[in-house]
Amino acid sequence: MTTAAELHKTMFDAIQARDFENLQKLFDAHSVHVSGDGVEVFGPDPVIAEVETMTSAFPDLAITVRRQHVPDHMVSVIEYSFSGTHRGTLEGIQPTGRTVSVVACSILEAEGDRIVREADYYDTTALIAQLEQ
Repeated sequence: MTTAAELHKTMFDAIQARDFENLQKLFDAHSVHVSGDGVEVFGPDPVIAEVETMTSAFPDLAITVRRQHVPDHMVSVIEYSFSGTHRGTLEGIQPTGRTVSVVACSILEAEGDRIVREADYYDTTALIAQLEQ
């Protein structure tokens, strides 16, 4: 059985590699994802769409894991930061060429070898402010 900690690291590796096919396989068909704005979506497709949006807007998007907390084999919490240069449209904001860096948190719950719930929390206002400076 794969642990939540292992799935979490594999998820971040897939995002970094832009390996959307592998990323999709990590999520259960009925998984729940909570995006940075707090909206719940279901299944792997919205997760892939969100990652594609971010990696298109920030082609050099990099994730730095700061800390991982593993309260049990089914739950993993990763504190991380993401940074990148704004080279593509994001939520209607045309490319600015500015570099952003945002601190975030991801909470993952697993059952078996699949992610059943994943939530990302970050300050979208701080992200937008860095693009508007």
